[in-house]
Amino acid sequence: MFDLIAKDQFDRLPERYRERARQIALRVQEIDRLLAPGSPETIRDTALRLIGQFRPQPGVDVAAFGREFRGVCADLPEWAVCEAANDFIAGRVANHTGQFVPTCAEFGKQARAIIAPFHAERYALRIEASRLFDRAADEKRRVMIAIERADPAVKARVRAIVAEARAGAPAGVGFLHGSLDPQVQATLDAMKKTPQHPSKISKTRIGKDDRR
Repeated sequence: MFDLIAKDQFDRLPERYRERARQIALRVQEIDRLLAPGSPETIRDTALRLIGQFRPQPGVDVAAFGREFRGVCADLPEWAVCEAANDFIAGRVANHTGQFVPTCAEFGKQARAIIAPFHAERYALRIEASRLFDRAADEKRRVMIAIERADPAVKARVRAIVAEARAGAPAGVGFLHGSLDPQVQATLDAMKKTPQHPSKISKTRIGKDDRR
């Protein structure tokens, strides 16, 4: 429990958050048990099973393969090792031809992909546990603010402050949406008018002929 959240913080949590912390701790313990490394015997039996199902890799010594396989699977749980072997034998692994014994790297990658969701869940739970105290503190602040706002004395004090501010404010504060000075308005209207460009027809040869 206290490797997820400090004891002094846990003791100050509301009961609802304590219960969630206990649930997180139990689930993390379950995941840790699921991910516990398997026995060397299971790893050896799985290697022999693969060798019995597939052709050996060209140029690879069986004894050397066994030693490397044992090292790759040393930190993997038994069920993941067995499930990865089943995936290879059943042809459920992409890019595996189904002819040769999978390399140790291929097998390790498949087995770790199987347990990856549990690692991700454990990481997310640890993050949630580390933030429980902050969530509880935020909730407490929101409750206190709501209680304070609902207090009649606080409401009366706020109304008095607003009334005092309004009474002391100078008249005419803010932008007045009245009409502008007539002279200024006339200048603005003149600027909005599209200029009239004089016709240049009279300067052309045809225009000069018409004037004759």
